[in-house]
Amino acid sequence: MKKIAYLTIDDSPSKDMKKKVDVLVSKGIPAIWFSVGRFLKKRSEFAIHAINAGHILANHSYTHPRFSFLPLKKCFEEIQKTDKIIDDIYRKAHVERPAKFFRFPHGDKGDFKHYATSESREIEGKIRKEEIQGFLKKIGYMQPNFENITYQYYRKARLSGDVDWNLTYDVMEWTVFTKVHLFGINSLEKVLKRMDEDAPGEGRGLNYADSEEVIVIHDHSQTTHMFEPIMEKLLSKGLIFKLPKLN
Repeated sequence: MKKIAYLTIDDSPSKDMKKKVDVLVSKGIPAIWFSVGRFLKKRSEFAIHAINAGHILANHSYTHPRFSFLPLKKCFEEIQKTDKIIDDIYRKAHVERPAKFFRFPHGDKGDFKHYATSESREIEGKIRKEEIQGFLKKIGYMQPNFENITYQYYRKARLSGDVDWNLTYDVMEWTVFTKVHLFGINSLEKVLKRMDEDAPGEGRGLNYADSEEVIVIHDHSQTTHMFEPIMEKLLSKGLIFKLPKLN
């Protein structure tokens, strides 16, 4: 089976980002690195290395907060501070920034979706979401069309008009090192075994031929030793990794 996939890497740059970029280059895999501003300030040379390798640097906020817990003004600052840092890094790399991509930390769009306790709070959350999405659009953020991602849950979310990036497959390597191992995933072996599951409607569709994938893995130093085996397993699925078309 051959199908297109887009690799996204959250929470970069870690101290091991350069090593991971070199692994990806050796395997012909381009990636979009959703980066945290305060980490970029510490390790901008790693981000430049990724850009020069043909990868895309993207925005994952400045401090990686839950946006629902912030005043709107702080939400905008989280986005814009990192946006300016990324602009500066592209200038230093002598490369034109190809597009502006954003992903919310923790999947929290600032709309109280998981925290609303009343109808009025829910209404406030919808207004906040519109404000944040409007701010992203105003400063040039966009999401590619991904017309060949066919999952119903994904298409429904895409129709909302949101410009932040969603995903179709979470590698889940991050939960190996959390106090509670989500879905019982506590080892590399279980991370790899989960890739063989066939539940396309439930976010486990690597073996489903009729949709492209947006895959997320994280740039955490605790999981650096897992990175190459995970990439090899993904390639064994027949996935062809590309960067998205820029509309």
